[in-house]
Amino acid sequence: MTMMESAANFVYRFGGVPSNNAGVRIWFAALDEQQAEMAQLSWLSTSEHARGARLKKPQDRRRYLASCVFTRHVLSNETGILPENLQILTDKYGKPCLSTLAVVGCPPSKSLKFNVSHSENFLCIATALGSDVGIDIEVVNPSLDVLAISRACFDQKNYEQVRCSSPNERVLVFYRLWTRREAFAKMLGHGVNSQHLHRTPTPPWSRRTLEFTLKEKQIVGSLAIGTPTWLFDTA
Repeated sequence: MTMMESAANFVYRFGGVPSNNAGVRIWFAALDEQQAEMAQLSWLSTSEHARGARLKKPQDRRRYLASCVFTRHVLSNETGILPENLQILTDKYGKPCLSTLAVVGCPPSKSLKFNVSHSENFLCIATALGSDVGIDIEVVNPSLDVLAISRACFDQKNYEQVRCSSPNERVLVFYRLWTRREAFAKMLGHGVNSQHLHRTPTPPWSRRTLEFTLKEKQIVGSLAIGTPTWLFDTA
């Protein structure tokens, strides 16, 4: 199966593929199963190639290049711009963005925003028209000391949520809270240590929790978006 075929299957299974280029889509890829072809590698910028060359481990290099190709495929699909013509930049906070946000056939108010998350072998991309978006996924590690991490990283309320959870649920509760925090920070684009995270988020924004299994790996994630319009339901 090629990377493009895999992309279509993941989108259809988890997000649905709307035909009107509206709302939010989530795309998934298992990077170790994707082999970027030479023609697709030509899509990448000089800086993307240079960053890949600096990675010492072959597996890390392959995953990075596959993630760049997959991201360009997704953004090309969403904008109507050829993958090699996309200019992917980062803002002053390090959040990725497109230099040209317009989507072919859509008004300027429907500019494309996107966000990317990696965990182990998996890549997830969320795209949204006209709204800031943030996504975070994590492969669940059942042996993780979630109480210690929660004590160090969470506020008292969230720490108590983890501590008071039943032993069977504690790890999942931790991952739900962790990814929610990360997704909200990435939506804002200010980083997880931003002062904006010390207040309770208020509308207009919304979130969804994602829980599923891919390639026998349990994954928990969260999606945050600046408007409460959704194209799909998920647990």
